[in-house]
Amino acid sequence: MIRAIVHQGLIGETIEYFAVVAGPDVDRRFFFEQIATHRGDVVRYFGGSSEVILNPEGLRFRGNGGIFGEYMFGGHLPVGDLLNDEVVNRLVLFGATTDPHTHELRFSPNTDGFETWDNLFLQGNAIANYVFFVDDRKRIRDVADRQERTLKGAGKLLKRSRRVAAGNFLALSHELLEALAEPESTVVLIRLVHRGNQRFAELCREAYVTNKSLVDIPTASELEPYQRERIQIDIIYHHADNQELIDEYKRILASCMGSTINPSARARLMRLRTLSMRNEVPLSIFDTLEEIVLQEPSAAVAKEDEPDYIQSTREILGGFLLGKNITRKLSSLDLVQLMENKQRAAANRDQTFEELLLDTGRLIDEIGREEEDYERLESFGELVTLFDRIDHTTTLVNKLAFMDDVELSQEQVRSVFGNMQVFETLRRGLFQQLFIDPIVSNDYALAYGKKKLYALTLGLLAIENNEASIADVAQSISSINASERAFVAVYNLSRRRMSNFYLELNTPEGRETFRREIRAEIAHDEPLRPLENAITEALLEEVITKIRLEAFYINQLLPRIIDDQDVKLRNDFLSNSGLDRFQIEELESEYFDLRAFPPQLLERLQRPAG
Repeated sequence: MIRAIVHQGLIGETIEYFAVVAGPDVDRRFFFEQIATHRGDVVRYFGGSSEVILNPEGLRFRGNGGIFGEYMFGGHLPVGDLLNDEVVNRLVLFGATTDPHTHELRFSPNTDGFETWDNLFLQGNAIANYVFFVDDRKRIRDVADRQERTLKGAGKLLKRSRRVAAGNFLALSHELLEALAEPESTVVLIRLVHRGNQRFAELCREAYVTNKSLVDIPTASELEPYQRERIQIDIIYHHADNQELIDEYKRILASCMGSTINPSARARLMRLRTLSMRNEVPLSIFDTLEEIVLQEPSAAVAKEDEPDYIQSTREILGGFLLGKNITRKLSSLDLVQLMENKQRAAANRDQTFEELLLDTGRLIDEIGREEEDYERLESFGELVTLFDRIDHTTTLVNKLAFMDDVELSQEQVRSVFGNMQVFETLRRGLFQQLFIDPIVSNDYALAYGKKKLYALTLGLLAIENNEASIADVAQSISSINASERAFVAVYNLSRRRMSNFYLELNTPEGRETFRREIRAEIAHDEPLRPLENAITEALLEEVITKIRLEAFYINQLLPRIIDDQDVKLRNDFLSNSGLDRFQIEELESEYFDLRAFPPQLLERLQRPAG
C-alpha cells in the first residue's frame, strides 16, 4: 500500500523543493497541479480548504498549517527557546498571535498570507524551511480549532525534531501523522531549499572543519551581507568545540537573568571569551546572546549607576551633538578619553558605549540633512575611523597574544605601525597603554604570545627610530613562530614517548639521554624534520624545564593545594612559573577526572581572584 508520494522540483533557478503527501489513499487523491505562466511555472498543493502555492515571487498559503525550520544561532529568538536545549526549531502557525498582556497564544480564522522568497529565508532559516498543512477531510471545519489541535498534537515534535535540520522530510511527515493521531488525515509537507545559501554554507562548513577559519571564503557577492554573516556564525556555532563553549556561556547568562552580572559570573564569561578566540569565534556571538538573555529591564544599568567611562562618553558626545557654541572638532583630550572609554567598555563587555556611538551617528545624520551642516558629519567620520583603527589593532594584537602560530605579514606590520603613529600623536605612550599593557597583565596570554608581543613593540619603536624595517619586524615574529612550532613539537613528542618522564629528567644523565633520544627521533620523523634546525639546546632545556615544573606542580604542589584549599599557593605558582595558565588548567582537569574529585572543588580553585 502506498503511504506517501514524494515530488522534487525547482522554482526558478534558486529555490528547490521536496514535497511529500502522506496519509491514507494518497494514490487515489488529487492534490497537485502545475500551472505554466509567463512568469514561470507555478506549483500548487491543495487539500480540503487549504493550499500552498509556490510561484516565482514567493510562497502563498491559505487554510491551516504553518512554517517551520531550524533556528539559526545568533538570530533573535524567544529567550525561552534559547535557554531550552531541546528546542531547536522555529514554528509559526498561520493566524497565530500572542496576547501582549497574558502571553497566551490565540488563533484567528484569517490565515491567508504571502511570503517572498527573500523574506522567508531571512526571517527563517537561511538554508531550508518547511511549510505544511493538514487535510482532515473537513472534520474540523473551523480553521482556528484546527490550528489549536495541530499545535497540541504536533507542536512539541515540530519544535524539537532533529529531522528538520537533517532534511529527513519523509520520516518527519510520518512522525507528524503519528503525533496528530488522526488515521484518516493527510499531511502535505514541503521542504524549501535556497540553493545559493546552501552552496555558501557547504563552502563555509568545509573550510571551518579544515582550517578553523572562514577568512578565505569567497565573498558570495550574490548573497546579502547579513545572510552571509548569519550563515557563517551558524557554521561556527555548530562546530562541536565551539558549541560547548557557547552553550556554557548561555547557561551562565541564564543564571544571571533578572539581575546584573555578578563579578564571579563576569569572570567566568570573560574566560570563555578568551578561550573562544583560539577558534576565531566572533565575539558578536556572545554579545548577541547577552542581548537576548539579559533583556529584562531589571538587568539594565540605570543611568545614575552608570560607570564613569559611560558618563564621560555621554557628556563628550552629547556636547558634540547639541552644543551651539562648541567646535565641530573634538580636542585631543576628548579623543584620548573616548579611546580609553572604548577599551574599558570592551573589557567589561559593556555595549552601552557602542549604542551611544550609534545614536550619536544617527542624530548627526539627521542634523546634517535638516540643517545642511556637514562639518559635524565629517568630524564624526574621523572619530569612527579612529575607532576602526582601534578595533583593527586590537584584533591583530589579541591574535598574536592568545593564539598559537600567528604571524604578521609585512602589510599588517605596516598597518599597526601607521595606527601606532596616529595614537602616539594624541598622547605619548597611548599605544602601550591601550593595547600592550592589558594583554601583558592577562593571565591567559600565551608565553610565546607575549614574546611575539614584545618583539612587535620593540620592532615598532625600532622602525620609528629608523633602526629596523617593516620586513625586519615581520621576520622577528616569524622566527619566534618557528621556535614555537619546534617547542610544541618537542613537548608533544616528549609527552607521548615518556611513560615516566618525571623521574628520567631529575638527573643530569637522564636529561642528556632525553636530549639525545629526542634529536634522534626527530631526525627519523619525516613531518618533524623541517623543524630540526630550530631545535636548539636552549629550546630543549626550555621543554625540560616546563615538563619538570608541570611534574612538580601535579605530583607535589597540587595535592597540597587541594588538601589545604590554598588558592594563594596556586596563584603564586602560576604567577612565577612562566607556564601557560590554560595548560595548567587542562592538567588540573585531567587530575580531577582521574581521581573523580568533585568538579565544584576545581571550580573554586580556578575561580579568578576578586
